[in-house]
Amino acid sequence: MEWINDLAGEGQISPNHPIELHTPLIITVSSLPVTIFNRPPVLPAESVSPSLRSDCRLQQAPKKAADGSVIPNGYCDFCLGGSKKTGCPEDLISCADCGRSGHPSCLQFTVNMTAAVRTYRWQCIECKSCSLCGTSENDDQLLFCDDCDRGYHMYCLSPPMSEPPEGSWSCHLCLRQLKEKASAYITLT
Repeated sequence: MEWINDLAGEGQISPNHPIELHTPLIITVSSLPVTIFNRPPVLPAESVSPSLRSDCRLQQAPKKAADGSVIPNGYCDFCLGGSKKTGCPEDLISCADCGRSGHPSCLQFTVNMTAAVRTYRWQCIECKSCSLCGTSENDDQLLFCDDCDRGYHMYCLSPPMSEPPEGSWSCHLCLRQLKEKASAYITLT
């Protein structure tokens, strides 16, 4: 709980605030309210400044199994719920690199996208890399397939793209597999 003392020292929370493990604590980080239970806050990448992204209080090292694989979180990093959201069964989707998890509905995944991400080593937005070159450099140049959520640098595509497309975009794998059912075709009709 040292990070709470650090936040108190920065004036972001009261140092005398009684903290219980199951009582949510709401603090503000970069003018964004964050609810904390008994673990450090997890914030969406796009809502946190780059300087805060490297702050160890906002990131946890992924837990590893004996074989070196990442152990997924048992809760949704968006709604903080377990494997059943709103009483209906909804299995979590977990990042293969960091273990962060989310309900498909919290991730705003379609049924087709949910099925697709279960067929490969899916990466969350924080860990996403280009499926062609394997790097996460130039993340402002990454396109995300609307059918499988894989990432692709615009300059790695063949032919390369200079501007992101308007509307839905489907990668070459989904165009080949889904044909006219791919998101890119559906939005054209």
